[in-house]
Amino acid sequence: MPLPSIPPGLRALVVVVAASGLLVLVRVSVPLPDNLNLGPLFFWIVITLIAASLPVSLPGGVTATITTAPVLAAIFDPTLPQPFAACWTAFLGTFESRDFRRELPWYGTIYNRANWVLSAYAGWLAAHLAVPAVHAGDPLGTTAEIALVGGAFALVNHTLSLLAASARTQTPIGRVWALSLSNIFIGLISQVPLGWLMAEIATGVGQWAAVLFMVPLLLARYSFSRYTETRELFYGSVSALSQAIDAKDGFTRGHADRVSRIAGAVAREMGLPERQIEQIELAGLLHDIGKIGVEDRVLMKPSRLDSDEIELMRRHPMYGASILEPAAALRPLVPLVLHHHENFDGTGYPDGLKGEEIPLGSRIIIVADAYEAMTSDRIYRKAIGHERAIEQLHKYKGVQFDATVVRALDQLLQRRGPSAFDVSDLPPINYETLAELRRRLAREPIARDAHAG
Repeated sequence: MPLPSIPPGLRALVVVVAASGLLVLVRVSVPLPDNLNLGPLFFWIVITLIAASLPVSLPGGVTATITTAPVLAAIFDPTLPQPFAACWTAFLGTFESRDFRRELPWYGTIYNRANWVLSAYAGWLAAHLAVPAVHAGDPLGTTAEIALVGGAFALVNHTLSLLAASARTQTPIGRVWALSLSNIFIGLISQVPLGWLMAEIATGVGQWAAVLFMVPLLLARYSFSRYTETRELFYGSVSALSQAIDAKDGFTRGHADRVSRIAGAVAREMGLPERQIEQIELAGLLHDIGKIGVEDRVLMKPSRLDSDEIELMRRHPMYGASILEPAAALRPLVPLVLHHHENFDGTGYPDGLKGEEIPLGSRIIIVADAYEAMTSDRIYRKAIGHERAIEQLHKYKGVQFDATVVRALDQLLQRRGPSAFDVSDLPPINYETLAELRRRLAREPIARDAHAG
């Protein structure tokens, strides 16, 4: 069946992974094992299905589940024929409600099933290879075996998940990792020893006792969902702060979104770690938040500022730093926001920092800020265009701008073009700015009625 609706990279990945999963499933099933025990196999499939019914969508396009533990339990269960039981538990037990409701495209369902089958097979293979080196009653050997099995399983499972999310969202794999799995990695890995323990309890005490381990699994699932909710709340707050300045200053509406995108792309072009890139993007969103503290007559003046007004406007990095400082989550952004108007030669403000004294994030933001300002219309001037903006950045590199950052932006734009920073997909801001509201109220009489309150 052709795959016309997905990117070629994702299409190739789906075909390779699906074919590999099918081959493994056929290989472990033909011929059928002689000592097949349907009771334990059915039990682990049902437990895995219950775990799979509680997925958590993470940032970056990855979905986290608590199915790792029961699938690994099927691998460790000595009463089951291997690798048949492990692979079929992984295949049948990992179906989610999204698959039956067709919330996922058909190729996504196939890819996910193949991912789990390959992961289970990798886990069984690690266990099979470790058997000769593990002796009965050796706790360290057993611990090493659990680590090998869990490591092989997690390596295949997480790698294939990250590759699919990266190809589907056209996002670098490092960014997908930083946004999703890196933040819940401990919770995911903790399922490995839990899977072994579930198998031991099921065979030594009884399957009913293994069901009790759903409690810690549900706690792990709760931690995944709390991380997602906390992150959404945090970014919602950051977005609200960013839009606060748009609500006051309609002349530069959308400026912070574009600066954030440009700064993030430049930082990625420079090969910075994803954690640092994320901070730079957040600082880009909030770099002008201090303008909330600038007087309206200065901020909304529809013409160039005089010297006194420029001095008042130059206070906004300090205001911004003061706004962000009390929040622990935003505190790492303070130096980036405070110094985003420092010039490379030391003539900037507020502290006159020079060269490497200026935080790298600030040096990136000032270039992104200048490029965005020069390529966007303002009420008092028209945009000068991409080519002239790049000329100006090169003209003042080493003076106002870090030459390394300017070169990175230039290389990025040569490869991707100016449309790389298009923000047409951002939701429109449909509220009335303070400036627009005041102009409208000056023209319209205020309606009065008899109601008090």
